[in-house]
Amino acid sequence: MKVFYKDKPLTVVCYGDSNTKYYLGDLQQNGPEEASYPAKLQALFSANGFENVRVLNCGFPDTQTDFAVANFQKQVVDNEADICIFGFGTNCIRQPDADLEDYLDDMAHLFALCKQRNIEVMSLLIPWFAEDYCGKEGQLRLPGWNGALCELCLTRGVALLDTYSAFSGEPDLFFSETATPKRHYSAEATSVIAQMAFAMIAPYIR
Repeated sequence: MKVFYKDKPLTVVCYGDSNTKYYLGDLQQNGPEEASYPAKLQALFSANGFENVRVLNCGFPDTQTDFAVANFQKQVVDNEADICIFGFGTNCIRQPDADLEDYLDDMAHLFALCKQRNIEVMSLLIPWFAEDYCGKEGQLRLPGWNGALCELCLTRGVALLDTYSAFSGEPDLFFSETATPKRHYSAEATSVIAQMAFAMIAPYIR
């Protein structure tokens, strides 16, 4: 990651699906903004004296990577992103006709769009979800898809946040649903993600 300067504006765009937005699956509605990982990341920057850092929550529930590509200009470029953190995949992998190659092509395209504009890129892994969300077959895709995303990030020089293994071992703590299949981050998980992202970005702000 390139070096940024503390006395200059820095915009971090968090671009993803419902797990970026912070969504309450049991209620089928957005949760409080302050519980989202982008809001908590903003709070960490503010609390640590990074007054010129702006973090934007560009999370859109029930969206896939085709949406991400189609709306890249509006959500990333028009918001003058210096850093973009992508969080897409759950709504791709859960489809009956889920296509890993299409997913990787879209993610590679998004990474390239950022690189062309000198935007630093980070990506979250696809989070764990319960078997009863989209069936055993859907859940079994997770390791392979995340492994492929890891490899893509490595080859493209994209920083990766492991939001899969960090939370999959304690679903009752890190996923919010109690009445419907677990698939959305809890407030505890979003705090961890914010800390991960802060730890990765802050050392490069001098």
